[in-house]
Amino acid sequence: MCRYSEIENIELPNGKTVREVNDAVRLEVERIYVESWLQGISVPFFDDDGSIYLANPDGSEDKVTLDRNTRTYNIIMRTAQPGCGRHAYLMA
Repeated sequence: MCRYSEIENIELPNGKTVREVNDAVRLEVERIYVESWLQGISVPFFDDDGSIYLANPDGSEDKVTLDRNTRTYNIIMRTAQPGCGRHAYLMA
């Protein structure tokens, strides 16, 4: 497997590099988080092992389970206090 540093400058058919595309995707995801939080909506995300978390508008995080029948989340535990979640830097 190659390292990201080995492919980040490869130009894709659309004329952009891998790095430019990744940066554009990151900015779009960040925009979605901020817009959702402004509406008071927690944003679900997955970690590397497939666990589901909610990034809350106050910068906290909750580990949750999803009931697919009712389309509701059940909080298992708080994993980050307000302002300390993985995406809290977007609140600044």
